[in-house]
Amino acid sequence: MKILVVADIHGVLDSLSRLITTVGRDFDAIICPGDFTDMYSVPKEFSQIDIAELIVQKLLSLGKPVLCVPGNHDPYEIIDVFDDYDINLHANTKRVGGETFIGWGGAPTPFNTIFEPTDDETKETLDSLGTKADKRFILVTHDPPKDTNLDKVESGDHVGSPVIRGFIEKKQPILAISAHIHESGGQDKIGDSTLFYPGALFSGKYGVVEIEGDNVKCEIKSLGKSVK
Repeated sequence: MKILVVADIHGVLDSLSRLITTVGRDFDAIICPGDFTDMYSVPKEFSQIDIAELIVQKLLSLGKPVLCVPGNHDPYEIIDVFDDYDINLHANTKRVGGETFIGWGGAPTPFNTIFEPTDDETKETLDSLGTKADKRFILVTHDPPKDTNLDKVESGDHVGSPVIRGFIEKKQPILAISAHIHESGGQDKIGDSTLFYPGALFSGKYGVVEIEGDNVKCEIKSLGKSVK
């Protein structure tokens, strides 16, 4: 299975348009781990939901299955948009291309952003999803797991989710895709689980994941070059 990972769009439609004209069709699914919109930058006479729906329509124009969770900048109403287009992975389980996906969006922050579930909500939902999912599954969250290559901010502090890390340690998904910490694109491992964040699309980064059996290959790409 080949997955296109598109994260942290933050309403930058130019980057999304460039992606759509660049990636072709050589993949099986599109995974979007949140921050479709930006609460601090909304074009005049548009709402965040207007922008979110436009982004979803552009992604669907690629003609592949799309699965999405919201980011902390996204309004709660974005779930209704996802449901309308049957692409909602938030607090949900879906099966695409022979793989099972489970998802959880949002992230707690010190900045009072919009979509910030509590640790208790995250733990309760992931534990419930984990009991229903196949033994082999792919986890999609906006918040990265704590103390990894994917959650380090410029100060050097690790600000990811201990709850998500604990869930990965316990359930060992074959792959955990996340977003949120723009300066920490890359890969890591927790046990046998591969962790991946390609970086933010608004800065020209996206990712491609290829899964063959138990082998997972992740690649960070930019509009013009790639970084393995």
